[in-house]
Amino acid sequence: MDNMFVVNEGLALVVLGIPTILYFLLVKWFDYQPTGQLSETIANYSLFNTLYSIFLSMALVTLLINFNGVQDDTRKEVESILSAARLMGGLSDAVELKKSLVRYAKDVVEHDLVAMRSGTLSREASAAFDRLWEQAYKTTLRTKNDETIHRLLLSELADISKSRLTRRVKAKENLHPMIFCLIVVGYYVMLIKAYLTRVNNKKTQIAYEVCTFIMIMLVITTIIDLNTPFVGIVNVDTAPFTWAYERAGHITGLTPQ
Repeated sequence: MDNMFVVNEGLALVVLGIPTILYFLLVKWFDYQPTGQLSETIANYSLFNTLYSIFLSMALVTLLINFNGVQDDTRKEVESILSAARLMGGLSDAVELKKSLVRYAKDVVEHDLVAMRSGTLSREASAAFDRLWEQAYKTTLRTKNDETIHRLLLSELADISKSRLTRRVKAKENLHPMIFCLIVVGYYVMLIKAYLTRVNNKKTQIAYEVCTFIMIMLVITTIIDLNTPFVGIVNVDTAPFTWAYERAGHITGLTPQ
């Protein structure tokens, strides 16, 4: 499948969900005797609980910061596209350059946004951006005003390049696979801990276990979701790219095709 979020979420449900189901079946089939010195046993696991909670929190905060950074870079790329379109209006001869810009904005909407679901950028948009740079260098500068505007235009294109690099790098998973392995192993240890610290009241124990497991799995689901900024339940809003394409066509006098 091309959608990274669906693939990762399905894998997480298998890796975490199946052991959880097996855990409850184990509890049902085997009559485990609760620990006599329960308070001492729970105290032995308090360090692990603290470390695992901190670990999940750090992963979540790291991805939230990364998500906000990607969102800001997306906004900057849209701003640079529109600024470039306005600057082109001040050049003496920029017909082909305007066409290249609108073409790039179109390819981002039609191809890049689709390709980012699988964590990459499209060849079409990359080629269109290369042609935009080539056309910018080929543009004839007839006056001093053209030279000034051209320098500003190149600066905007450089900003678009930086934003494209951010999209390319951060469209894929942003946490190292080893971290996910630690998260999964930590969850398995939580299952073992829950089994070894069961109490006499089965209803109380089951209520505690269900709430705990659901909460941890929701946090892990959120981590998986934020790990792919452009797909999933929580994702970077890409609608501004469509708006930028429409506005660039209007500003340059070229109706979007």
